[in-house]
Amino acid sequence: MTICYRGRSLTIDNLVIDTGAAHSLLSPDIVSEIGIKFENGDKLLRSFGIGGDEFSFQKRVDQIKIGELIMEDISIDFGVFHEDINYINGLIGLDILKAGNMIIDLQRMEMYPAPPNHD
Repeated sequence: MTICYRGRSLTIDNLVIDTGAAHSLLSPDIVSEIGIKFENGDKLLRSFGIGGDEFSFQKRVDQIKIGELIMEDISIDFGVFHEDINYINGLIGLDILKAGNMIIDLQRMEMYPAPPNHD
């Protein structure tokens, strides 16, 4: 995934596709180099999952790109992962998967946007 914020961009690897996560979540440590950090006025979120309660903040970013999918002016959550999970930089959740109408092809181990439906 490449994320653009205030004219700066960063390509993030080691992301997990998580169809059980309502929201995508990126590590704030990874994106700090392009100026993404918690600021007054950012929305604070509380999530509940297998690891218990987690807190994150939400920001609007200029753009994200995942393969052929480009989404502009999108809200993304940023939060710290459990200390035992230090090998991933984020989760791609249902917010992006549904909005991008993404197909997950498990046979080919690929993910891509569905072709436009012209009914």
